[in-house]
Amino acid sequence: MYVIDCRDVQSFEDLIDKFNKGFIESVGGKWNGHLDALNDYLSWPDKVPYEMVILGSEHCSRTLDFRVSERHEKAIWPLIVDILRANSDCVHMKFK
Repeated sequence: MYVIDCRDVQSFEDLIDKFNKGFIESVGGKWNGHLDALNDYLSWPDKVPYEMVILGSEHCSRTLDFRVSERHEKAIWPLIVDILRANSDCVHMKFK
């Protein structure tokens, strides 16, 4: 199980750091914030499906309620949640 503790996230850069430390570095990667890359990393663990818990999801929905760039139609947090949920064949998500 991977636990991403986002309860003190204040920026998208903080979120990137939390995902790297809580998940991505342990599967051999280093996320730079590109959303397609996050989607790819979710399939990297050898043992699938696996469980991932996001602590502070409600906090992230308030703190990350902005678009990272003009090409994104939604705020960054809903985009990330969509990516996580779209990978349910690999990861079983729990948002707390």
